[in-house]
Amino acid sequence: MLKGEIEYVSLDSACTLFWDIGCEPRNPVRPARNVLKDILCYLERKGYAPKHIVDPLRLYNDIWCEIETKHPGYQHWHRYILLKFLKKAGVDISESEIEEIYHYFIAERAKWFVPLNHTKIVIERLVGKGYRLVLTTATGAHDLPHRVLQDNELMKYFKIIYSTQLVGIPKRNPLFYTELADLLGVDPDRIVHIGDSIENDILPARKAGLKTIYYGWKTLCRPADPQPCITSLTELLKIL
Repeated sequence: MLKGEIEYVSLDSACTLFWDIGCEPRNPVRPARNVLKDILCYLERKGYAPKHIVDPLRLYNDIWCEIETKHPGYQHWHRYILLKFLKKAGVDISESEIEEIYHYFIAERAKWFVPLNHTKIVIERLVGKGYRLVLTTATGAHDLPHRVLQDNELMKYFKIIYSTQLVGIPKRNPLFYTELADLLGVDPDRIVHIGDSIENDILPARKAGLKTIYYGWKTLCRPADPQPCITSLTELLKIL
């Protein structure tokens, strides 16, 4: 359908290429909670005396929401949120220590991103067809998708990682995708973006002039969903 028209394939990260626990909002399991508890225990062993926090993740999320309320459109950085979290926990650490803890946080968080079925096969075949791949993601840590690709031995297939933190523009803003086309040096219609969110992937990408393919695993491609719509990544190989 789009063969011969596309040079770059932009693939959303979480819930499209990789499954993360956050793809299921109702799932009570949140690995970040245990990671934050581990960080506080680690600091105790180093001689710090952090306050007792019943739910570290709730505090972390409250800080996130507070910044989001004060600064709409601000691109959060997990390193800064983590620093504020530790300050509120009564821990005053050095720059080198926050750097160490931040990298631990990212490394542990990356472990929960699992490639979806056929992800590697689809990626390999798209590259084999001559497409250049871009990992496009909304994240408060550009280091996170980098680590996820690295851990899953997929880094070599991607031209760039393009994140909201890198460019400083929210994904729901069409300028995010306009800037992607400018960065790649191609007309927007030479890029196809694949994602599972109509609001953050499909609509803004289309407004920016990109072609789109909706990954409708949540809705199972209802008649009213944006077209083309797929329910399996392997369907990309028929379209592209």
